[in-house]
Amino acid sequence: MNRETVPTDLGTEQNAEGTSPEESSSNGDQSQRIAELEAENQQLRDKALRSVADLENVRRRAETERQQTLEYANEQLLRQLLPVVDDFERSVESGGKTPDFEALFRGIQLIHSNLAKLFERIGVKRMATVGEPFDVHLHEAVMRQPSELPEDTVVIEVEPGYMYHDRVLRHAKVIISAGQ
Repeated sequence: MNRETVPTDLGTEQNAEGTSPEESSSNGDQSQRIAELEAENQQLRDKALRSVADLENVRRRAETERQQTLEYANEQLLRQLLPVVDDFERSVESGGKTPDFEALFRGIQLIHSNLAKLFERIGVKRMATVGEPFDVHLHEAVMRQPSELPEDTVVIEVEPGYMYHDRVLRHAKVIISAGQ
């Protein structure tokens, strides 16, 4: 027997802490295993934190891209409108220099035609209203007047309405028939 071990009533030796040599080596293995598990736990925690940070960065980037998309969504349309604006400016300039109002009128008709073609290319269409039944989803009635047309039929278009593909851009302001 050495100084660190004392006999027990079961016939086994214990060290000064009250554990057998087998338990002591088992405790060492457990301590090592605990240290390994703590290190693995820390690695997994770090990995999870990095994943959360990466996810947050992706969300921020997506939000920034969405904001830019919204901000510049009309850029293509605006580029197509610039020639129409240029035509108007030329008409205004020449309008003051020429007494030929007919030429000025033809210029304005040309601008209107170009604008209508542009609208058609991008999916904007003017509504046909006169003679059509009043539709609250397409029209805004500003007045009723007696007419030979059936009741609730559009008699006069006060302001045109426009559709963008299948959506109403602007309701047509109309006068509808009150019947006879």
